[in-house]
Amino acid sequence: MAPAAAPDGDGAQIIEPQPEVDESVISIPTLSVTEAEVGDEDEEAEEDAPDDPIDPARLSAPRKKKRKSKTTASRGPTALPKYRGNGFEEYFADPPMTPQEAMEEKQEIYSPRMQSCIQRFRSRRRIQYPRTTYFDDYLFLGGVDTKPGAYTGLDPKELKQLTAAQRREATSRDVIYEGTGAGGRFYDGDETKWTVDFAGVAAGFLSRAIIPLTGLQTGPMEDAIDVVENFLRYVLHHDVCPEYEENVKEALKVCLMAREEWPMLNSLQTALPGLFNFAATELFSKTDPDAWAFDLFQIPEGFDAKSVFYSVVTMLEDFKAFEHLFGKSVEVVDQYECTLEITKVNLPAKELIEQFQKLAITIDDNKKIRLLPMGKVTLKPAVIEDGWVEPDIQHPLLGEEIDLYFEQNILANLKPGMKMTLEICDLGSDVRFVKRIRKIVPSFYTFLAQELMIHFRAPQENDRPAPSVHDPTAEDNQPMEE
Repeated sequence: MAPAAAPDGDGAQIIEPQPEVDESVISIPTLSVTEAEVGDEDEEAEEDAPDDPIDPARLSAPRKKKRKSKTTASRGPTALPKYRGNGFEEYFADPPMTPQEAMEEKQEIYSPRMQSCIQRFRSRRRIQYPRTTYFDDYLFLGGVDTKPGAYTGLDPKELKQLTAAQRREATSRDVIYEGTGAGGRFYDGDETKWTVDFAGVAAGFLSRAIIPLTGLQTGPMEDAIDVVENFLRYVLHHDVCPEYEENVKEALKVCLMAREEWPMLNSLQTALPGLFNFAATELFSKTDPDAWAFDLFQIPEGFDAKSVFYSVVTMLEDFKAFEHLFGKSVEVVDQYECTLEITKVNLPAKELIEQFQKLAITIDDNKKIRLLPMGKVTLKPAVIEDGWVEPDIQHPLLGEEIDLYFEQNILANLKPGMKMTLEICDLGSDVRFVKRIRKIVPSFYTFLAQELMIHFRAPQENDRPAPSVHDPTAEDNQPMEE
């Protein structure tokens, strides 16, 4: 910087020598600028600027104090950085802990076990809507009360007087009861009526509750699975319940199965029923034209049911079926609805695929219909529990396994363990086709009785008079409850 100039009595400028100044650091009261903080552009502007003595009044003006944010260390042990994201990023991981922090978690933080774990998980993850809804529903199925706690209206001044752990406990919305406080709707600490099953709760949530919550749309479904998976990994990482470590790992496997199987089942919406089963329905059960809904499945123009059905039977080389179907008047001898579980998926062999690739059914105007290679699935009788009381009816298949034919693109989206409720038509001689599929569930499908408690309200005494012949409108005239 240029030296400061002072005028003499004649108005001439006398240049007084100034002490050498280290240009790397210029220190003035309440101001410090270093080379590291000044860029090249600022230096050039400073050289071109006219000399201007610093105004002492400007330096003596009061400056606002910046509120210093607490450091990670001052916020207590096991605190996370404030700019860590929301905790659900693809490569997010909890930071490593010191031995002292690990001991504190084990002896103090997680002494009440799962309740503290859930509360701390919420505080260390920035769970926002709709993930909050997914997490609440998941916890509810596990017997955890997630309603707002009784201390949500606590004075902030009173909260400041509490420790971080006490503050988290007072403002918590997740409660695991240990007595009659549950009121019959949640877990009450009675091990004779409840069991700890991380895998079962995850399966129940990801096979049933996830459907109305996400509509099985890809994005929301991934978020719902991610919330459960993230929580389970948190339980493992912090060693919350080591005695159930294997069960927690099984629950993580359920999350992987959900990621694999739900897209498969979604793909079946455009693949079912397949040309073979549709052709069989057209030929032998035409009295029910609405057996299949064709919102997504497309029927090729000029489709001929008879050509497709008998071409497939011929290509499969099932001689028993061939002898029964050809040269005879065939009708449906039995029709029934049943629930079956897939035990084996038999994809078409390489030779059969090559034969189907050479097959083309010619229709009018020289148009051709190509048929996909056919395979079959082996199924056995099963039950899909859903909370409804079903009449005790003897299963029509009496425990036997059956085979059903499907196209290759359908078989690719089926796996052993999946269950289906379907309507089957029997043509005799073990020749069957699928007339309607009412439901397909993944292999990890689980019904939890806790689902029945979603809308449960404890009965209360009512002292209001009931309607009678003397006062039929008694109930209508009652004041509304607040």
